[in-house]
Amino acid sequence: MNVTVESLPNCLATLRVEVGSDRITQTREELVTQFSKEVKVSGFRPGKVPRPLVEKRFQKEIADELETRMVNNTLEDAIREKGLRVIQVNNVEDVKISVGEGLSFTATVVTVPEFDLPEYKGISISVPSVEVAEADVDKALESMRERMADFVDLKEDRGAQMGDFLVVDYKGTTGGVAIHEAFPKFGPILSSNEGFWVRMTDEAFFPGFCSHLVGAKAGDSRSFEVEVPADFPVEGFGGQKLQYAVTLKEIKVRVLPELNDEFAAGFLKDKTLADLRNLVRSELEERRKKEVEGVKRDKVMEVLLGQVECELPEDMARAESNRVLSEVVRENQSRGVTEEMLKQNEKELVASASQTARNRLKSSFILSRIAGQEGIQATREDLFGRIASIAEGSEMTFEKALKEVSKRRVIPQIQSDILAAKALDFVVSAATVTVTEGAA
Repeated sequence: MNVTVESLPNCLATLRVEVGSDRITQTREELVTQFSKEVKVSGFRPGKVPRPLVEKRFQKEIADELETRMVNNTLEDAIREKGLRVIQVNNVEDVKISVGEGLSFTATVVTVPEFDLPEYKGISISVPSVEVAEADVDKALESMRERMADFVDLKEDRGAQMGDFLVVDYKGTTGGVAIHEAFPKFGPILSSNEGFWVRMTDEAFFPGFCSHLVGAKAGDSRSFEVEVPADFPVEGFGGQKLQYAVTLKEIKVRVLPELNDEFAAGFLKDKTLADLRNLVRSELEERRKKEVEGVKRDKVMEVLLGQVECELPEDMARAESNRVLSEVVRENQSRGVTEEMLKQNEKELVASASQTARNRLKSSFILSRIAGQEGIQATREDLFGRIASIAEGSEMTFEKALKEVSKRRVIPQIQSDILAAKALDFVVSAATVTVTEGAA
């Protein structure tokens, strides 16, 4: 076999492969024997069809299978011979095959990027402390009080003040038309609503809106103008003047429950406030530990990425970038971001997705090399454990999940993800970690 390799940009390589006729003759003989045992021809028992008849009747099928088998097997041998680390075969072309003359073809393959693996043992990183201060517990308990608060009608004979909660009806226009008609990207929320709750703060609902309601009493109506801040992050909206007509229906005062044993019993039956504090502290500590572990992994990966420069397969980078962009769009849409606003920031989103995708790819290549260096493997138990998690998250049986991932041909990707995670665990466990003062 004669193999020549030409390296190309973007982790591509072409292989020109030539094979003598002896191997083709041998493979064809094996194929004809196999066909003779398996084919069914009327008038003959299975395995008893005369060989000349098999070769004549199934000439095309034998030729097609011969080409496929020869190209696949020969390409595998060529890749192994040249020591190439191939991710995928892009195409095979210029195939010429003859029993008497041999086989030749050209294949284009995507290879693993070439780079020097940096020192990955003993990476120095600093992480926040996992310590939970009493102030953290106090803040969490205060948040719980706020969630359990009652809202009662204002009893005092006074107007609305900052910090109150108001129930209002409102209509908003600009230039004589509803705001959302002039600026469709916002939807109707800025134009009108009834029974809308708003807490009186400088930034609530819209900057400057609440200040015009100070002193108003239930039943009062007020009309006023709000000027949009010049730095408002929506193109063309800064400096616009919005006219609002507001009717104040109710003024509510938030009443927080006392922080005592009775309050604690509402969360933990027959428990005291001290018990609740201990539980809150334990939960904060667990959360803090997970956060710090995440910081460790991020910082280790940041160091590795900063020490490796390499080309990346552009097709893979493009596909990964599209995946990242889709994730970002879905996440923003779930938070209520409109399509118009996404389009306005399209360039920034695409650039960010591209960088994230390239970092993901580079990370996977680095961690794969580390896994190989350290003999780390993705075991059958690892794979089945990951598929079990997929099954649980998708509310399906393990057998159905296994069938689904097999059908979608994503098992190699799952194994690759497992390897990367185990390699990162290894590097993190070997890192030199300094804990900084203060909370996370």
